[in-house]
Amino acid sequence: MNKIILASHGGMSAGVKDTVQMVLGDLPNLYTAATERDETESILTVVRRLLDGFEASDQVYILTDVLGGSVNNDMITLLGEYPDLTIICGMNLSLVLALAMVNEPLSPGELENIIGQAREQIVNCTELLRSAAGEEGEDIL
Repeated sequence: MNKIILASHGGMSAGVKDTVQMVLGDLPNLYTAATERDETESILTVVRRLLDGFEASDQVYILTDVLGGSVNNDMITLLGEYPDLTIICGMNLSLVLALAMVNEPLSPGELENIIGQAREQIVNCTELLRSAAGEEGEDIL
């Protein structure tokens, strides 16, 4: 089974999980871990505990928030202990929804397709509307 760990600074991972479950319902394979200001346990400890509780046959995807940030860097250090992890940076709702709807491990090509589709969801809507309005000769508002 696929397991997805959302790892972030602050409450982002919990918020994304809540929103995904509002859309898809309860997901027993979706987990969160976060670096908090007043944390009593490091994010590495939390994630290691999750990883150690998974089956060896599980495909694990860890999604992080900021490339080169402390959470992303911490998750990358886990590859030495857990070389089969897939760590993806740039967590957004589209990416999590797409991964959460897949039950089987993804091929590298399938994963790149999902990442590409999620990347396409980052759009400056104001400029998109201005461009479309300019082509039509109309105001956007």
